[in-house]
This record gives sequence, structure tokens and C-alpha cells, in this order.
Amino acid sequence: MTLQGASIDHVTSVVEDPTEARRHLVDAYGIGSERSSYLTYAGARSWIAPLLPPSYLELLSVEDESVAETSAVGRQLLDRCRGGGGLVAWSILVGDLPAVSRRLGISIFDYTKEDDDGSLRGWRSVSGPAYLPFFIEYAGADARMVRLQEVYQRVGHRCAPSVFSQLTISCSKSELAEWIGPHNLPLRSVSGSDGLVEARISTADGEVVVR
Repeated sequence: MTLQGASIDHVTSVVEDPTEARRHLVDAYGIGSERSSYLTYAGARSWIAPLLPPSYLELLSVEDESVAETSAVGRQLLDRCRGGGGLVAWSILVGDLPAVSRRLGISIFDYTKEDDDGSLRGWRSVSGPAYLPFFIEYAGADARMVRLQEVYQRVGHRCAPSVFSQLTISCSKSELAEWIGPHNLPLRSVSGSDGLVEARISTADGEVVVR
């Protein structure tokens, strides 16, 4: 059975200078972006370039190296930043994260938070080796879709970016297939164990390639 309700949620690229990276995105490709959340567990700041909801390209910059050193995710970001930056991770949005957790035998990481009005925001995920995607679901998913649509309109795209048309993953094809399960995601596997090495984005002006 195909993984139900699955789509590419976001692709993450580590950048040393988010101002310059954002300028390059808009000048070279017409893709706008804006400042987003601070990841307390990784000492990193998120900047998002929204595609058609719910997908987006995320730029991550390390703001506090001492905090980043305290977590596996933070250390991964530091290593990638010190190596010149670039693509580091990608995630799959699923409709039943507990089912994924049970299938893989991996506990759910919970990063949901309760707002003052009692509503939940944030996300939960199931992760494995860094070269494989992680699975994610969001609290308040309907409200999140509305917020992402508002961001899409606000950032001033000049090229109408839509979806990730293809991701190229450096890893065992069989391991990737076993990890994800049957799916309809636009993925291409190449040899190696580097994980995500290329992301292609469909736009009104043609395909944008991010490496």
C-alpha cells in the first residue's frame, strides 16, 4: 500500500550568511523568503522560501554554536556549515505519524507548543540516519496551511514556484525504498551515502536547481 497522504514537506539547506543566501535566491531565481522560527534545540535560525503549501525550502543558519554543539542536529548543521554549507536534510509530510513510528520502531520527537489561547503549534517527527528523510506532521495543520499561503503571497515571488519536481538522494536505493515504503514521491537515487544532493523546484520560469 502506498504511503497515505505523503508529500515532500520541506528541503533544508545550511547557509553561513542568510542575508546573502536570500539575496541570491531572489536575484537569481525570483524566489522570495522571510525570517522564521529559532530552533532552540539546535541553536539555529530558520528562513523559509514557501512553495505552494505545504512545501517550502528552508535556509538554516547557526546563531549559537555553543547550543548547536549540544545536540546531534546542531552538530550536523555545524559540520555542514564549516564544510561550506549546502543541502542537509529533507522531510516527508505524512498523515499518520504514529503508524510510521510503529513500522520503523523509532520514537516520535515532539516539538509542539501550546499558545496562550490553548491552541497547539509546532511539529512531531520520526528520524533515522542523516542521509535518509525524516517524517513529520504538524499540530494545527489547517491553520498552518493558511499561514503558509499568506507567507507565499507576502514574500514577493517573481517566478511562482510550485512544487519540488525531483529530489536526488545519494544512498542505497533499496534502503531508501524500505525506509519510506511504497510511495509516489518524485525521487531519484544515486550511489553513495551523502543523502540529499540536489533539489529541483518547478516555477513559472522553468526549473530551479538547488545543490
